[in-house]
Amino acid sequence: MSYLLMAASAGLLAGSSPLSRRYALCAVGSASCLFGSREATAAAEPPYRVAMTILLDPSNPATTAGEVVIEVMPEWAPLAAARFKELIDIGFYTRSRFHRVLPLYVAQFGVSTNRELNTAWLCKTCKRLPDEPRLQSNKKGTLSFAQASVKDTRQTQVFFNLVDNGGLPNFLDSQGFTPFARVISGMDTVEKLYNGYGIMESASGGMTGAVNVNKAAYYGEAYLDEVFPKLSIIESVKLL
Repeated sequence: MSYLLMAASAGLLAGSSPLSRRYALCAVGSASCLFGSREATAAAEPPYRVAMTILLDPSNPATTAGEVVIEVMPEWAPLAAARFKELIDIGFYTRSRFHRVLPLYVAQFGVSTNRELNTAWLCKTCKRLPDEPRLQSNKKGTLSFAQASVKDTRQTQVFFNLVDNGGLPNFLDSQGFTPFARVISGMDTVEKLYNGYGIMESASGGMTGAVNVNKAAYYGEAYLDEVFPKLSIIESVKLL
């Protein structure tokens, strides 16, 4: 499930943001602009905060809402920080479910309930984010983008680390997962997310009884409400 640094290509540079272009050029070996260097840290965007209202139990909305405040740290991972803000701005995460919650491991979200947004962002080659060097450990309360076992596969899915996952037994640091944010308040809400679906991961890497991400991306809330009605929901998310 790991991947490392991306070499720049014409396809990446064309039409990309100034930050993406700078990162791509750094990735091909300009030591003076490697992220994590003094120069890059000084040029990083300032931290920003996000408030996420979570409905823990959809069947009981009056009493199970909680708020989580997240501080996003561009100096840790500038591309991830910029991507997260962009997705919040377009409403990608509104009504998104926590579709993968594994106790003592991670809580993952990041499939929109809007089919058009998923079509634009979640195809295999769509808007893939270049890898970034990991500057922080996957400690409890940090957030990282999910990724596949090949390079440059971050897109929209994000997970909360529910425990310290950097070393034993989960080794997320050595697999290349790059934290870009941390919980400032409301970790108790994150720890109460519904985890009754797919608690055990199968040998193939999937989860027994778990949400089918492709179906969730295509059918949206109709599929999720019918098959997984207890999943906790991001009711709203906004920049502070």
